[in-house]
Amino acid sequence: MSKSSRGAPAFSKSNPAQARVAQLFNEGLTLHIEGQLDKALAAYEQVLRLVPKHFEALHHTGIIAFHGGNYNIAAGFIRSALAINPKHADAHANLGNALKELGRFDEALDSYGRAIALSGDDTDIHFNRGSALQALGRFDEALASYDRVLASNPDDVDAINNRALVLHALGQHGAALMGLNYAMLLNPAAAQVHNNRGNVLKDMARYQEALASYEAALSQNDAFADAWYNRGIVLHTLGRPEEAVDSYTRALELHSGSPAAWHNRAVSFQRLKRYPEALHDCERALALEPAHADALRQRGRLLVQLNRNEAALEALERTLAMDADDAGMLQLRAQAQRELGQFDAATSSIDRALALEPENIDFLLTRGLLMRSMLRYEDALATFETVIDVRPEEPAGHANRGIALADLGRFDEAQASYARALELSPGFAPARWNRALLNLLLAQFEQGWQDYEARWEVETLNVFREKRDFDAVLWQGREDLAGKTILLHAEQGLGDTLQFCRYAPLVAQRGARVILEVQPALVDLLSRLPGVDQVMAKGDPLPRFDLHCPLLSLPLAFKTDAASIPDPGAYLAPDEGKCAAWAARLGEKTRPRVGLVWSGNQHHRLDRFRSLGFSAIAELASADYEFVSLQKELRPLDRPALEADGRVRHFGEELKDFGDTAALVAQMDVVVTVDTSVAHLAGAMGKPVLILLAGGTLADWRWQLERSDTPWYGNARLYRQQVAGEWEPVLAAVRADLAARLG
Repeated sequence: MSKSSRGAPAFSKSNPAQARVAQLFNEGLTLHIEGQLDKALAAYEQVLRLVPKHFEALHHTGIIAFHGGNYNIAAGFIRSALAINPKHADAHANLGNALKELGRFDEALDSYGRAIALSGDDTDIHFNRGSALQALGRFDEALASYDRVLASNPDDVDAINNRALVLHALGQHGAALMGLNYAMLLNPAAAQVHNNRGNVLKDMARYQEALASYEAALSQNDAFADAWYNRGIVLHTLGRPEEAVDSYTRALELHSGSPAAWHNRAVSFQRLKRYPEALHDCERALALEPAHADALRQRGRLLVQLNRNEAALEALERTLAMDADDAGMLQLRAQAQRELGQFDAATSSIDRALALEPENIDFLLTRGLLMRSMLRYEDALATFETVIDVRPEEPAGHANRGIALADLGRFDEAQASYARALELSPGFAPARWNRALLNLLLAQFEQGWQDYEARWEVETLNVFREKRDFDAVLWQGREDLAGKTILLHAEQGLGDTLQFCRYAPLVAQRGARVILEVQPALVDLLSRLPGVDQVMAKGDPLPRFDLHCPLLSLPLAFKTDAASIPDPGAYLAPDEGKCAAWAARLGEKTRPRVGLVWSGNQHHRLDRFRSLGFSAIAELASADYEFVSLQKELRPLDRPALEADGRVRHFGEELKDFGDTAALVAQMDVVVTVDTSVAHLAGAMGKPVLILLAGGTLADWRWQLERSDTPWYGNARLYRQQVAGEWEPVLAAVRADLAARLG
């Protein structure tokens, strides 16, 4: 990096018209030389009040403005001086310096040219002219200027440094490095030289040497923001992202206005899978530079990664407006559109991406997953087989082929595909995870529970993003629990917590003091779970504990198989006071009561197959029964339909938590529900429950295949779609069941 100007600005002798002016100017000049710039400026201003066209006072006022960073003002005063004396070389040189600082390089070159014509071989002018030429990318001319300086002074460190920068820009890394090595020998304390040497070494892929150069620069100047920034780049490249984050953080403490530093720290945060922090930094970069293309792209990636798909689409549209053929952004747009159920748009996006890069493995994988979301399993399989054709050793191709084969019911072939993926990449988490789901679906629990631990390594899963690191030992069933305190913690949905909290009493039987951490809505209900000493709301400060175990790792710890699934009967009980209150709220029972839940989590990727609209479930309504909604929330389209129907009682916000829901469930004779948390609640309470499921492999693994019962809840009966999305036959079967049960 060149200096804006080198040495003190040139002074010229004045020729005052009167003694008072001469005295004032000389006083100002003395103060100027002593560095008392405010007092010097006041003296020059007095001169100019007496003689408005005093060349030296105008010139030196411009020089003071320059040193104060007021380059426009400096240029104005120096131009006024040159109007009086256009043949003053130093004034032309100083005007060039001011114009250069203003980024007006062509005008600066004109001024330097006039200065050189008047003064000859002034090395400072040639140096600054070289700097302006360098800024304009006129590298050959810049080299010539620096060579003029070095012809007079071969050991001029600044000229050697800048000349090396020009060589670096020209791709002549070896020559640049040679020059910087010489500059470093001449002045080992020159932090800028060490930093520039690091940049050359970085571009030569000599990263360890580059790192040493940046650290040498910082040993000379700990407040050198550029060196901290460049050090971060090299540390990230060396696979040391945590240290890179620290380095970028220091750079930003020194200079928070650098979009590049914010963006690069975001890249390192992303490498560390610290996605919210990465997104924050991307947005800081874009606040400083809204058109920062790399930050825009990365923001889109992060929003997709964080499953913020609507915001992702908006960000990706901005990026694609800049480059409609950015294939990577088209792929990301397809992913976001798929998650939002915009399948036709997603197909268009990914097909455009593949038209640009037909053999891009990531794009093909995205297309295969899209086909799967559209239930086009044969097309998905064909796409994944194309991945394998393009790159036979790609484990993701084989793992995803396994998923498509499982969707088609070709389970043995699916197992073989997962095995092949794991041969190619032992421990490949997506293959283990999907093999776990298949084995659990098939009740092959031993291998299933082992592979289910891969959930912590699959980046697309919510549990991966919410993984928690504790200092305490992870209990895996082997460690003695006698006299120890163990934390059992919820990790997934409300239904998962309700299903797997059944293991807490078994843990207590091992002699442990059990702390159960669950979602806040479950605290009241689970406080009565046998064997639990303390129930904590997730997010509250935790007490001390010796060991911990996520709830869905307990089946592995207990080596659960098909014959040993814990069946404690009704293991959850509502509060008696709440039961009495809800009984009063419902009033006298004159008919059998049926609790209804027809929709679950609308953000679930298979919600369109798992949930019904109210109008569909209302077909069950009959004057023979009293129907009660067990849902707290209603979707926008359901509320008017429910209110217009009038046959289903709905209490909504009166259900404060699952303690209330459980007390209301207790008043029912039977519960009819889709696959959501209330299915598990009713099952855990021992209440007869009819569970409406999607068909085939669209149903969750815990319900297995084709069964109408489940080993998890002896009081449950399962009703499955035979054709995806067709609920009418299911509801007809449920209606017959209700008639048989309730009369």
